[in-house]
Amino acid sequence: MESHAGPALPPNTPRASAHRLLQRFTALSIVSVVAILILVGVGLHYIYRAQVMERARDNSVAVAEAIAARERESLVQRLPDGRLRIGVSEADRPKLDARMREFLNAFGMFKVKLYDAGGKIVYSSDPSIVGMVDAGNARLDQVLRLGEADAQLVMKDKIADLQGRERFQADVVETYVPLRERGEVIGALEVYVDVTPAREAHVTALQLSLTVLLVVLAGVFGALYIPMRQGTIRLAEVQDQLREMASTDMLTGLANRRQLVSRIGEEYARLERARRSGEPLEAPSFIMADIDHFKRINDTHGHAAGDEALRQVAASLKGLLRPYDVIGRFGGEEFLVMLPGTGPAEAGVVAERMRQKVAESPLDIGGGALRLTVSFGVACARDDQDDAEAAIRRADEALYAAKNAGRNRVATVS
Repeated sequence: MESHAGPALPPNTPRASAHRLLQRFTALSIVSVVAILILVGVGLHYIYRAQVMERARDNSVAVAEAIAARERESLVQRLPDGRLRIGVSEADRPKLDARMREFLNAFGMFKVKLYDAGGKIVYSSDPSIVGMVDAGNARLDQVLRLGEADAQLVMKDKIADLQGRERFQADVVETYVPLRERGEVIGALEVYVDVTPAREAHVTALQLSLTVLLVVLAGVFGALYIPMRQGTIRLAEVQDQLREMASTDMLTGLANRRQLVSRIGEEYARLERARRSGEPLEAPSFIMADIDHFKRINDTHGHAAGDEALRQVAASLKGLLRPYDVIGRFGGEEFLVMLPGTGPAEAGVVAERMRQKVAESPLDIGGGALRLTVSFGVACARDDQDDAEAAIRRADEALYAAKNAGRNRVATVS
């Protein structure tokens, strides 16, 4: 029989579900890797900042204490009332400046300022700001008031070192260190420590660490992907098998009665949609088939021969149908065929071809040949006048008419 396009088969849901599961696993793996890299990177960055700050602060405090001890005579002045203050005389400034530059340069310091207790700059590596009061400097005020060092990491777009050379994009730890005499804070030292080399080393170490971590995570998630993929494929296969078992007659491989009813319902729903859209389709025809004298085959040749007869007849009937025609085992030795968009005359031709095919294909039973015959009943749905059950019932009535007329024949009812 000539084939033509029919309704599309339903998608393979288990396979699609397995594919979506793998896609979600892959997406979650990528998101997890990115999140881990970001969290680790941020964590390492803050650890770096804390270490740099602590090291620079300790160095600055040590340098300030060394300066205070070394330059005490040049920096500490006694007032007439006996109080001490930070101050630098004009005569001592050139020699102090030379000693400061020589001493601080060894510690990678860019800049130094010396404040008295009132926030006035009494000495700086930048002479132009000496004598100015750093008003509104909350950090300086806190250091002078509480007597505790304060350090902060800042990025300087441009800064000059102690030799006057300009540096660009430099990481600097700006530290205020209190200076004490007899337990009293009499001033503060502000130093800029260059930590750019530490930043560059940190960036290199961070990149290397994240690269290694990325390789490790890719390996871990890659190793997990393999069993996940195998598991989802196996799950899809099992779901396919369960789905097939739920809709297939295990003996003949045809649709079981439940699947037949479902497919017929889908066809009638399609006809209803077409009718509502103003493009009515031709109603389907039904063929009911029954193996003649099947009980005799079982009683005479055994149930194994009966089973083989069912399989052979099922294959013969199915082989003459179009891809979108529906066939299934309706019960016992009965088969039901639905031919979408097929009139009774054409359906009768199909049934006759089936009858001839079965009659011309004897069953091999242990070296002998058993002739099989099948009776057919054909009925066409009456458009909107009845439903599938009514059409199938008429096909069954036609089948009984074929049986009563001598079997191995086709009977058709309108």
